Amino acid sequence: MPEALDVTCPCCEALLKVDPETGAVVWADKKKAPAKSFDDLVSRVEAQRSVLDEKFARSVQHTKRAGEILEKKFEEARRRAEQDPDGKPPHPFDNE
Repeated sequence: MPEALDVTCPCCEALLKVDPETGAVVWADKKKAPAKSFDDLVSRVEAQRSVLDEKFARSVQHTKRAGEILEKKFEEARRRAEQDPDGKPPHPFDNE
């Protein structure tokens, strides 16, 4: 069995061991990213925190409004049921 070939990836500069018979990559040593400064990491975390806080606030507002919307839908369904007590409610899959 011939020995695996060492190839360097031109995109990510990873060292790849390639089987010459099958052409399959049998091992990949990825190049490690350079260490970042602590200040860069702190600023990135703060930026992520602000984005997450905004998403959470939107979620809370959506949840508050969802209750109001469901209440309005229920009242409308109740009103229609009182107007036509013998009527059959719509089947949810009729519009598909």
